[in-house]
Amino acid sequence: MPDMRERRQFARYPVQLPVVHEATSPGFTGSRAGWTRDLSEGGACLELDERLPIPRLLRIHLQTDRGAIEVEAQVVWEVESRESGEGKGGILHGVAFTHLSQDQLQALRGLLFSIEHERRAGIRLPLDLPVTCQPKDPTAGPLQGRTGDVSRGGLLLRLSQVLAPGTALQLTLDHPNGRVTAEGEIVWAESPERRTAGEPIRHGLRFNALGWSTSLSLALLMTESARSSSHH
Repeated sequence: MPDMRERRQFARYPVQLPVVHEATSPGFTGSRAGWTRDLSEGGACLELDERLPIPRLLRIHLQTDRGAIEVEAQVVWEVESRESGEGKGGILHGVAFTHLSQDQLQALRGLLFSIEHERRAGIRLPLDLPVTCQPKDPTAGPLQGRTGDVSRGGLLLRLSQVLAPGTALQLTLDHPNGRVTAEGEIVWAESPERRTAGEPIRHGLRFNALGWSTSLSLALLMTESARSSSHH
């Protein structure tokens, strides 16, 4: 396992990816969801819903827009998030990757390269899920649509009618393994010249300050949905 000095030589990139982790130690079972805060070739900062002991060994499933990366890691530090409390955030943990195969390392380097050059912190995962949209306007009825991609910050929404930027919605995302309800706002709609007759109209939606429990549910839904898609 790399020592502290070796871990520090890796550049860390701020990126939010959904993760599922499980302990590899005897006597510990089950998996839990969370999010990355940053990522490097040597380790990551994870935001989790429970405090893990040091030096707990973990198996981590990183879900990316290029597929999943499975790595083994060890908890090396933990600290309460400044955004924690009142459901705002989780507990931050530093983990060091204990072993990376050549394939894992290549996948990780490719991801970090794309983050660096595209300057993106919130990675959207391509996910096709049914979604029910209830406008905040009490006179408007619910709309049925589908997602195109999802991140912690928002999603691509495909609807049969146009919604104006600024439209506030309550969303319900459905998946066989769970349901997530969140609030958001339309930030853009596909321009008329880019639309195809008979095809759903694309919208960009930004979530409104997701609570911690909703963020965890979203991470689990994104990970499980991506896993299910990869098996078909």
